[in-house]
Amino acid sequence: MSTRTELLKLLQEADGQYVSGQLIGENLQVSRNAIWKAVTQLKKDGYEIESKTNMGYRLAKGNDLLTCDSVMADLRVPCNIKVLDTVTSTNDLAKAEALSHKPLAIIANKQSKGKGRLGRAFESPGGTGLYMTMALKPDFDLDKALFVTMAAAVATCRAIEKVCGVHAEIKWVNDIFYRNKKICGILTEAQTNFETGKIDSLIIGTGINCFPGSFPEAIKDIAGPISDQAGSFSRGRLAAEIINETVDILSAIGENSFFEEYKSRCFILGREITIHPNYNDEGIRARALDIADDGGLIVEYLEGPNKEKTETLHTGEISISI
Repeated sequence: MSTRTELLKLLQEADGQYVSGQLIGENLQVSRNAIWKAVTQLKKDGYEIESKTNMGYRLAKGNDLLTCDSVMADLRVPCNIKVLDTVTSTNDLAKAEALSHKPLAIIANKQSKGKGRLGRAFESPGGTGLYMTMALKPDFDLDKALFVTMAAAVATCRAIEKVCGVHAEIKWVNDIFYRNKKICGILTEAQTNFETGKIDSLIIGTGINCFPGSFPEAIKDIAGPISDQAGSFSRGRLAAEIINETVDILSAIGENSFFEEYKSRCFILGREITIHPNYNDEGIRARALDIADDGGLIVEYLEGPNKEKTETLHTGEISISI
């Protein structure tokens, strides 16, 4: 970790309080001149750092800059980090580099062609969201594919709770909700090797509505932000914790240690839902009963030719009235 990254972490942990130059030097094991250089570099990146004689330095509150330093400050797992202001799609960029950089996280402030499930557009305005894609080389078989999406959802919920202090819930299979609004979508893609039956590379794209912004008419009643106050938490720290939690969970995916937590966060269980087998159809009313051992959604139909019958869904889309 560089001196400026360590300094940024120290100032963030001080939460707006001054930190003396002596204390910084002792913690970072660097000279006052090195501290001054690190402060200058951070200021050039846009951080608002105040200095006061006999008091030291402090980071002004609301400094939510999405930079490599802001991510690296809280990263505790090996990962190559790329932070960009504007990209077409973090998923597309990660896929292009997936076989040459492992693990890799591409993080952006804005996407011009963000991707959701089924090729849908994912609204990705600048300054209010976090858009990131992890490219990993996992060591497990194709039959774990659905579990990857579930694990990524749990990892994201854990990170949101740690950084933002709110309880996040899951709508099967990979939408994250808070206060009855969708705050996050996850798109998982895999490059597979049919000869070995294993996944060559894994692409996990995550788009999060962090702060207030304008949503398109089609989703304004569905989507919402984590916080109503811009800059109330660090998007860089959130990105780091998502990476930390995802790597931790996937390293032990065979144990399914996240499974019960996934079920406890899945707020649709026991409730009436609408199943859309063909994604864009009007749908069929059903009740969500449980999550099967293989990750499928067990439902009981409330209408139609299969009324009162149960089925386990592995594909398709569901909606719920909130």
